[in-house]
Amino acid sequence: MIFLVLLELVLLVILVFAAINFFNIVFRGFAPFFAAKPEVVTLILDNIKPTKDQVVYELGAGNANFLQAMEAKYPEAKLIGVENSWWPYLLAKAKLKSLHSKIDLRRENLYKTNVQDASFIYCYLIPSMMPELSEKIRQECRPGTTVISYIFSIPNLSLRQTINTPGGNIYFYEV
Repeated sequence: MIFLVLLELVLLVILVFAAINFFNIVFRGFAPFFAAKPEVVTLILDNIKPTKDQVVYELGAGNANFLQAMEAKYPEAKLIGVENSWWPYLLAKAKLKSLHSKIDLRRENLYKTNVQDASFIYCYLIPSMMPELSEKIRQECRPGTTVISYIFSIPNLSLRQTINTPGGNIYFYEV
């Protein structure tokens, strides 16, 4: 009997989180959770070389797979993930804790996150978010910051390189 009550409680919590995420996606314009394929992440990592003094942000981090791959290849880099949705944030936070990761995962709105110390910014968001993100990057980031976007281009940034993949383009910008 207690097991059934606990099961119902867990299912209710999952349903509430799903409803909140649905509301955020449909009515507030948040990006749905989709992770880039490992091959795409590998291509990106092969085209950037962060050092220990550089800071890498993942905006809309989801499960933080990009940052985990970054940590494995460049353990000296400072890695910061920003995720606003509770469900992906909680799952990623638990996973990172179990792995004893040094990734700093934050639950906050990416438009309110200060990225002025960024050397690299990676995002896989939706087109409607890109104009505001572009303005934020141009206002906060210092010259030389590299911005990487998977599939969707970012307006008003200086495009340095495009890599075509079967799933979509990878765009590299320089502020």
